[in-house]
Parts: sequence; structure tokens; C-alpha cells
Amino acid sequence: MAKPDVPTVNDELARKFHRVEAGLDGSGSAAELFERLFTGIETQFAVPYAWLSLIRRPETVPLRASLETSPLLADRLNSIAEAPFREVVPGCAAPLLASGDLRRYFRLLPPSRKYFIRSLAVSPLTLGGTTIGSINLGDASPARYEPGMDTALLTHLARSVSAHLFRLSLPRG
Repeated sequence: MAKPDVPTVNDELARKFHRVEAGLDGSGSAAELFERLFTGIETQFAVPYAWLSLIRRPETVPLRASLETSPLLADRLNSIAEAPFREVVPGCAAPLLASGDLRRYFRLLPPSRKYFIRSLAVSPLTLGGTTIGSINLGDASPARYEPGMDTALLTHLARSVSAHLFRLSLPRG
């Protein structure tokens, strides 16, 4: 069996990430932004589980309320206190990949959905430079997201989502 051509695989991954990111343009609300994000990720990468964890703080209350109005997002939203979030996602600078025993990450799961995951990608989400939560991707395969994998494209996507979210949060006028 022939080994996959790494540059070709990497180019295809970059194209898929670009298509997801391009699909975010024109989002008129935070709910639409995350609907487009999750739909794009699920379509481009066949990721079975995508959800959002938001840290419970005053600045996330309006965002959470907006996202809860979306039928697609309402049960993909997890609200978490800051201390447990920081225990699971220390530093909050770059995406974190985990596989195997994920019990420590269960606090990031939405309470109303049950996911059978054996690997996880957690990408910190910011608003105006402050970490407000994470975009989470899960898979039943323990090989999907493994520590040590390159997260540059995931980092870029999370920064793009954060920038879109910041623009959407600015007062219009």
C-alpha cells in the first residue's frame, strides 16, 4: 500500500480550512457565525461532534443568549465556570489535542448531548483579547486528534473566528 503524499495531504487540509474560513464571511450575528463554522467543519472534515464552551462571565451573557436562540446551537453550548475551564485548558494560547482517556475534559461537554469521543481538539476562543471559551471538536477515533499533531491551521481558524466575533460585537451605527 502506497503511503500518502504528505505535501498533497497538507495542501488539501489547508484548502478545507480556507473553505470553512471563507464561509464565515458575511455572518450577520454570532449565532450565524457559529452555525456556519460548525456546518463548515462537519462538511469539510466529517467531524462528528462540534460544540462551544463559554466561560460564565458577564461579557459572555449576551453571546450565550444569542446562541441559545439557534436550533442548531442550543444543545451544542456548554456554560462553564472559569476555574474549571482553566484547569482543563491551561494557558489558553494554542489549541490543545487529547486522545484516549478524556475524563478530565468532560466538563467541556454540553450537558444536553452525549458524545462518544476518544479524541478531542480544543481551540481557545477570544473576544477583544480575553479568552471567553473554546471551540471543541470530538471524534470516536483516538487517532483523529493526538497530542503532537500540528495545530497551525486550527490556530488560524480560531483566531479568524475570534476576529469575526469581535467585529460582530462592536456597536453598529
